[in-house]
Amino acid sequence: MISYVIRKVLFSLVVLVFASIFIFGLVSLAGDPLVELKQNPRIRAEDIQRISAIYGLDRSYPEQYLFWIKGVLQGDLGTSFKQNAPVNEIIGQRIFPTVLLMGTSILITMIFAIPFGIYSAIRKYSWLDNLGTFFAFLGFSMPIFWLALILQLVFGVYLTEWAGTRVFYTSGISDTNSGGGLVDLIKHLTLPALSLAIIQSAVYSRFQRSAMLDVLSSDYLRTARAKGLSRRTVYLKHALRNALIPTVTLLALYMGTILGGAIITETVFAWPGLGFLFADALFKGDFNVARGILLLIAVLVVFFNLVADLVYAFVDPRISYD
Repeated sequence: MISYVIRKVLFSLVVLVFASIFIFGLVSLAGDPLVELKQNPRIRAEDIQRISAIYGLDRSYPEQYLFWIKGVLQGDLGTSFKQNAPVNEIIGQRIFPTVLLMGTSILITMIFAIPFGIYSAIRKYSWLDNLGTFFAFLGFSMPIFWLALILQLVFGVYLTEWAGTRVFYTSGISDTNSGGGLVDLIKHLTLPALSLAIIQSAVYSRFQRSAMLDVLSSDYLRTARAKGLSRRTVYLKHALRNALIPTVTLLALYMGTILGGAIITETVFAWPGLGFLFADALFKGDFNVARGILLLIAVLVVFFNLVADLVYAFVDPRISYD
């Protein structure tokens, strides 16, 4: 196990090196971050040269990358071109809203999708399974921005008009007029979390159903039934543990992108998380912020994939890395 972990860590470091090069080059292709200053007739050429030297923009791209990655290795993601503040601080302020949103959506998804996927496999082709299949394909086909707008319209506008009071908010994370608090947070969090959970539930329930069906037809489960074990023991102790492996893989990939947030969802709901920050940074040419977020996502993807590999051995005792 130890030798396997060491190999995976070394391989992950190589992946992160190539990922950092790709991220830096891709973001750099978006244009010149100082283009607005250069187009301003009141800004002198000497000032633009001085600003370029401060941010290292007067160097070649390889030199800029080495300058940037040297700071990253020292824990410094650079300085924002637009806010003139450390990128670490800017990103740090947006982590909690995104973790809160993503964590809530994952919790809702796991509570509904996993049990329903298991039930659909056990009661294959029942009316409830067919109904779940219909809604799963409906969830697959719905664009996330469309679903978010529909939720805003139905629960943010129509429900408010019908109830005569604000039930759910359609933007932001808190209402300064209400003084905040847990109830206010729930009112702001519900719609964006639901828009993500509905789409993800369609994915997870189908994956769980398919994995469970594969396991239910295996020889060892037929043997367990023949030994007279209860259905609860057969399904939950023997079948479910093996059927969870595809779901663990999917969850690991999703957890890896958690700090990136759902860019579209956070933008539609003006949720002050990393997804909204990333879209705003690209739009305004704040490239150091965009690079910092993408690099953070890459690190998390690699880390959670390593965690998923280790969890496999716990979920399925037959898996060994010795």
